[in-house]
This record gives sequence, C-alpha cells and structure tokens, in this order.
Amino acid sequence: MQARPDRLVVFDIDYPPFMANRAFDSALMAQYPGASAIVALAERLRQSGVGMVTADTYLAGVADSREVMVLSNEVTRFTRALLFDRGLRGAVCVSGESPIVAWRFYEALEEFSSWYDHMVLFPGARALATGSATFHDFAWPYPDLSPAEPKSWDERSLLAIVSGNKRAFGWPKPAFDLAHPKQSTGRWYRNLQAVNAQRRNPWMRSELYLERLSAIAHLGDAEGFDLYGRGWDKPTSGADRATQSAINRSYRGEIPPHDKVAVLGGYRFSLCFENTAFPGYVTEKIFDCLVAGNIPVYLGAPDIAGIVPADAFIDFRDFSSYPELEARLREMTAPEAARHLAAARTFLASEAAERFTQAHYVGTLSTLLLSCFEERA
Repeated sequence: MQARPDRLVVFDIDYPPFMANRAFDSALMAQYPGASAIVALAERLRQSGVGMVTADTYLAGVADSREVMVLSNEVTRFTRALLFDRGLRGAVCVSGESPIVAWRFYEALEEFSSWYDHMVLFPGARALATGSATFHDFAWPYPDLSPAEPKSWDERSLLAIVSGNKRAFGWPKPAFDLAHPKQSTGRWYRNLQAVNAQRRNPWMRSELYLERLSAIAHLGDAEGFDLYGRGWDKPTSGADRATQSAINRSYRGEIPPHDKVAVLGGYRFSLCFENTAFPGYVTEKIFDCLVAGNIPVYLGAPDIAGIVPADAFIDFRDFSSYPELEARLREMTAPEAARHLAAARTFLASEAAERFTQAHYVGTLSTLLLSCFEERA
C-alpha cells in the first residue's frame, strides 16, 4: 500500500483471519457481513495520503510513521501496547458486535471511552460510554441498498431463516462432547445462566439465540419453511432431541454471502432474529430482507420501529405463539404484501436509510480519523 510515510492509521483488531494486513483484502472481507467497509476505508484514507496497517503488523515493526492514530475494533490484546506502551493516540473505537458476545467490552465502556477521542457504537451503549470520548451512533454499513427483483408472490415459498448456527456467546463454555451431548448441553446452559446473572446491564442478558431455536422447533414441519446457514449440520448446543430433529428436516445448506439476497427473494417472509435485543442493535439481517423484496418477521432492537418504518416489516412481538404467526403469514394476500414491499422500497430510497450504507460509514470514520490528524498538526 502506497502512502505518505508521516501519517498512518493502525487498525487494532485481533481476529486472526483479518491480521497481517488481510483486513484490506477485498475478496476475503466480502465473505464477512460489514467487513468490506474496512477495505473501502483504507482506500479512502490512501486517497488522503494516509496509510493503514493492522496492529500486529505495526507492533512487529514492519510499518512506522511520525504521526500514528489508532482505530480500534473494540479493545484487543494489542490495545494497551499501542496506546500505553507505544504512546499512540486512540482516535476512534468502533464495534458492530453484539453486546451479548462482546459483553466484557461493553461492561468496561466507562473506562474504555476515556482512552479514545471518539466512540462509534450501537445507540444503546451511549449510557455506558461515559468517559471523555465523543459518542457517535453506529449504523450497519450495508454495501448497496438498491432493491433486487424477487420472484412473483405466487411463485415464492413461505418462510426462510438464513442465519449462522451461533454457539459462541463470548464467554468460556464447555466443549461439546459428541459422545455425551445431553451432558454437554446441560453444562452449556448452566454456564449461560451463571454468566448472564453476573452482567450488570439488563440488555446484556437478553440473548435471542434460543428463541431462534424455538422458532425452528415450532416451524420445522411447516410446509414451505426452510433453514439456511453455516453450522446447522453440526450438533447444536441448547437444542433438545425434538429441536435437533426439526433442524435436520428443514436445513437446506449454507449460502455464499453473494447469494443471500437471491435466495431470500424466493420466499415471501423471513424470520429475522438478531442475536440480542439491544437499543439500536440493527444488523445486516433486516436489510438483506428488505433489499431482497422479502418481508422480514423481526425480533431484536426494541426501538426498531423508530429505525425502519413499521409498515416495512412484521413485528414478531405482536404474536403470542408460533401457530398464530404462521396463520397470519399464510393468510396474507398479495395486495397486503405489496403494501409492505412498497414501504420497504420507499425506506431504502430515503435519507433515513442512507446512514446504513457503507459509503456513509466510511465517510464518518474517515472524517473522524482525518480530523484527529488535523488537530495534532
């Protein structure tokens, strides 16, 4: 990467696939939701004469500069070495991770928000990040909100779930023992309860993974219901025998990221459950549905109706049972569906949706980083 030697941004991340400057590999990052924004950010900074390297590369002495700013993806095992041992300036700390996964980071936000000039986090974290940093709302960087052309309503199957089989919640959990799955599940669940009880903030005790399993258990035999995603072909922690059987019956395989919208366009509805309920925690899941011309059945951010118009999705909280939900989905007429889909298209073309684009996200981060350099000049 060519850049002026006097200005450098260190991308502080310790996720192994992204280290050794692989975070700037466009082909690799396209495989991870939201990650392409880092490639675009590096290019935007390069155009302004600023280089970008990952933290491990910088600390190995491969790259250096007279002026160095740190962009942290949460707080990592490299952060103290960068900020305190090397004395670098913490310009921006950002997180697009669920607080149910990154709960240690969220629990310590009062301290961490004094290490940086700016914090870019989901809105629910504002009350936790009470240090000296300026707080900015994180909005998911969706690459392209242009609506796709789905199949006609009559040609579509009823309902899909497209989601990875999440079994990692950000705390130590016992290894799954294939020889003794019931005992493993029991240990996993007791561990979940113990850790949740220790969390001070009630939003960080709100995980929706088991609700997703409940949906699969109830809908696994429903005609027109299909399950997609990575990992569902493996034993599932927290799933009893009946739920595992429903998973096996409905699972249709993994979908490459670039095919997700096309697959969703073959269904009328999608169960769109976030990993947790947290104010402002809205990820790519609902945008995949809206872009695909699929009506999302949403559960997640409690303030979702203030973010996405209520007419553009179905609120799962409005139903008391899965049979009630299924009946409503099956009885929806094509004209009713057209109103939902029209509301979604109007939203995608609006200024309110623009802040959920990759371009907006890159513009925000680049402005913050460059302003930190200018303040030092």
